[in-house]
Amino acid sequence: MGSGESTTRKVSFGVDDEDRVRILRGVKLSEDVLQRMRGVANIAPERPTSPTSNPQKDTGASRSASSSPPPQQSPKKQAQPGSQPGPQPGPQPGPQPGPQPSSSKPASYVKEEQKRYERQQAALKAEQAKVGKREKDSAREEMNKALRQKRMEVEHAQNLVHARTHSAPLKS
Repeated sequence: MGSGESTTRKVSFGVDDEDRVRILRGVKLSEDVLQRMRGVANIAPERPTSPTSNPQKDTGASRSASSSPPPQQSPKKQAQPGSQPGPQPGPQPGPQPGPQPSSSKPASYVKEEQKRYERQQAALKAEQAKVGKREKDSAREEMNKALRQKRMEVEHAQNLVHARTHSAPLKS
């Protein structure tokens, strides 16, 4: 982060009803990280066509922790947006790939956009799962550390009581 030092911080993450990661408390994140955590719905998709044919501008924000995969990566056929199985995120602002007028964009372009969108969503969900797992592991480690400390304190107190009762002179 530019300071040259590394410090340990406790950060709590949560996921809202739309599967978006929220910081509950902890550190302040940069806008770039927040954009990646919010999802690609807030980011205009990349356009392989010329910039003059597309009135929308790319925000330039990172799509995920790693670079986006090439558009032709998955040869599998994907279902149309309305017929996908599984939970769908809530209403997303911005353009959504879907049926377009015949004069607007070819169907293959729309399908490629849908595939890319789905890959990005899958990558973001995987990243969120990793963050959640790290948070869970960290919380478990903190809990184990606290339990070990408490056990040591109890054992020490018992040893003191035992030492006092056995070393004290008996009065008759």
